[in-house]
Amino acid sequence: MRLPANTNLIAYYCAEFGIDSNLPTYAGGLGVLAGDIVLEAAERDIPLVGVGLLYRGDQFIQKVREDGWQYEETSPFRPESTQSIRVVELHGKPLDVAVHLAETTITVRAYQQRLGDYTTLFYLTTDIAENADPQRSILNIEYCCDIENQLNQQMVLGIGGAKILDKLSLRPSITHFNEGRPIFAHWEMTRQLMVRKKLTFEVANKQVTEKTIYTNHTLVPAGNLEYNTELIQRYAAPYAKEMDIDPQLLVTPGLLKEKQDIFSITQYALNVSSSAQAVSKAHGTLAKKQWPGYKWVAITNGVHMRRWQHRDFTIANMSTPQLWQAHLRRKTSLEREVRLRTGFGYDTSRLVIGWGRRVSAHKRPLALFADIDRLSTILHNTERPVQLLIAGKAHSGDDESKRMIQEIIIHMQTALAGAAIFVPNFDIDLAREMTQGCDVWLNTPQKDTEASGTSGIKALSNGVLNMTVEDGWAAEPDWNGVGWALDNKRVSESIYELLEGQVIPCFYDRGQDNIPIKWVEMMMHSINLARKYSLERMIEEYKTKLYSPNQI
Repeated sequence: MRLPANTNLIAYYCAEFGIDSNLPTYAGGLGVLAGDIVLEAAERDIPLVGVGLLYRGDQFIQKVREDGWQYEETSPFRPESTQSIRVVELHGKPLDVAVHLAETTITVRAYQQRLGDYTTLFYLTTDIAENADPQRSILNIEYCCDIENQLNQQMVLGIGGAKILDKLSLRPSITHFNEGRPIFAHWEMTRQLMVRKKLTFEVANKQVTEKTIYTNHTLVPAGNLEYNTELIQRYAAPYAKEMDIDPQLLVTPGLLKEKQDIFSITQYALNVSSSAQAVSKAHGTLAKKQWPGYKWVAITNGVHMRRWQHRDFTIANMSTPQLWQAHLRRKTSLEREVRLRTGFGYDTSRLVIGWGRRVSAHKRPLALFADIDRLSTILHNTERPVQLLIAGKAHSGDDESKRMIQEIIIHMQTALAGAAIFVPNFDIDLAREMTQGCDVWLNTPQKDTEASGTSGIKALSNGVLNMTVEDGWAAEPDWNGVGWALDNKRVSESIYELLEGQVIPCFYDRGQDNIPIKWVEMMMHSINLARKYSLERMIEEYKTKLYSPNQI
C-alpha cells in the first residue's frame, strides 16, 4: 500500500468486516457497518486501513431442521480459494508477527484485500503451519467458545494488527476501535512508541491515547465484555515485561471502580481513547448516563448507498408510475431469490412485510406473533392478502434465540401456512434483496436497547416503508407521511392496529393504472429522507466532530 508523502492514515480496527456474503469475516450488523465504512473510504480515496480477522467459517451457514430448530454448517474458508484476498509479503516472504497469549507465543499472518488506491483491509490468521493445532483453531468460529479463546481472538486482532502495521511502516495518525474487542492494540502501540521515540510508558501511553477513538455499539451487557482481572493480568504480563513496567499499569484502566476484580473491555476503551462515539442521538444520551465523565460524541450511523440503494432509486425526479414500476421489479427479484433459497414462492402483488436481522431477545422477533389468530386473519385476507418474510440468524450458542426462530417457523407451518416464509442463512445478498423488494420493513426492538440499527435506512433508501419502534436512528425522523411509528409499550397491538387501520388500506387503495398513489408518495419521501443517513454524511461528521483537524 503506497501513500503520498505526509498523508494522514486512519487505522480502523474491528472484529468483523462484512464485505461479501461468501467471506466468513462477519456475523451481523457490526461487520456490515464496518464493511460499509471501508467501502465508502475506498470510493472517496480516504487513506484508511481496516484491521480484522480471517475466520475459518465454522458454523457460518445457518440451516433449519424440519422441526424449525436452527443448526449450523461449516463452510471451511481458504483464502487461496478467492482472488480478492492474498497474503501480505515483505521482502518476498509472508509477513508474520509473534503474539503472546499469556504463557504461549503464536505466529500471526496477514492477508490483504485491496479496496482502493488508498484503502486496504488486512485480515489476520493463525491457521498456518507455524502454529500447533490448538493455536491454528483460534479463529475457527467468530465470537466463539470459552473465555480464553475469546481473549485469544482479541489479542490476535489488537496486538497482531498493530504489529503488522508497524512492520509495514504504516503509522496511523488516528486509530479507531470500532467496538471494544481490538483494544489490546493500545498496549502494542504504546510499546512501539516507547522504543521508537525512547519515551517513558506514561508519555507514550498519553500520546497513543490522544490519537485513539472508540465507538460503542451497544448498551446491552452481552456486548460490553467483562473478564476476571487475574486472567487479564496473565495476558498483560509478557507485554509489561517487554516495556519493563508493572503489569498493573496495563490492567488498571479497565478495572471497574466498584469491582476491582473485574476488567471491563468498555471501561478500558473509554479510558484509553480521546473521544467516544455513540452511534445515534438516543444512544448518545443513554451512553452519557451509563458511562458518565467521558467525551461522548453522537454521530448517527449511515449506510454505503452504492451498496444498498438500487440504482433505479437514484434517478432524480422519477414520476409516480416510474417509481412504482421500479419497485415492482425489485419485488419480483426478491420473490425469485426467496424461491431459489427456500423452494417456496408467493404472489408479488401482495403487500410484503419483511423482518430481517440478527435474532436476539432485545430485538423482539416474536412481537408480530403475539396473537396468531389475529395475524392469520390479516395475512389470509382474500381481498387484501399480506405476505410475511422473516430472516435472521441466532448465534450458535444462543439457544433462547434458536427457540424463538423455532416458534416462528412452527407458526408458519401451521396457522400462517401459505402466507409466511422463513428464509434461512440471512446474509449480505439476502439483506440487499429484502431491503429493496419488500413493501414494509418491520423493526421491533425493545426501546433503549437498539444503539442505532441500519437495516431500516437501507429500506428507506429504496422506498420500502418503515414500521418501527422509535429507537436508535429511528428515533430521529418524523415518521408522519414517511412510515409508521410503533408504540413500544404495546408493540404487538400497535402492529396489528396499524396494519388493519392504515398500512393495508393505503397499499390497496389504487388509482389509475392500479397504482397506490398515496403509498408511492410516501416512498418518494422515504427516498429523500435517506440522504440524511448516508455514510457520506457520517464520514463528514467524523471529520468535523470526532477527528482533530490535524489528524485528517
